[in-house]
Amino acid sequence: MPLEIHTVHTASPIIWFHVACASASVVLGAWILSRRKGTNVHRWLGRFWVLLMLSTSLGSFLIQARGRFSFIHLLSVVTIIAVSAAIYGALKHDVELHRKSMIGAYVGLVIAGIFTLLPYRMLGQLVFGSP
Repeated sequence: MPLEIHTVHTASPIIWFHVACASASVVLGAWILSRRKGTNVHRWLGRFWVLLMLSTSLGSFLIQARGRFSFIHLLSVVTIIAVSAAIYGALKHDVELHRKSMIGAYVGLVIAGIFTLLPYRMLGQLVFGSP
């Protein structure tokens, strides 16, 4: 069975939702990581980032090639765990756990984003042209 390739024109709304949340997470996460920590702005934008990350991760389970999960879905599981650990760290004032978990979640997001740019994937085709 050939691999189904989504194009910009055939992508479902859930794919676009996933792309929008992930893209916003990359930009907002970079900004939050580069700014002063512990401020009210950090807390509120961090909450929004968590919402974006959980939406991205949970939404990924609705996107399946050939009706199956792929290895990239493991990153979604790891992200959910990392974000949960970061929330726990923040609530318990464990700054080190919070910091490491948030950085780990962000790095995982960037790695997943790199995988989406492979030439046979929809975003790869959009950025670099069809294979």
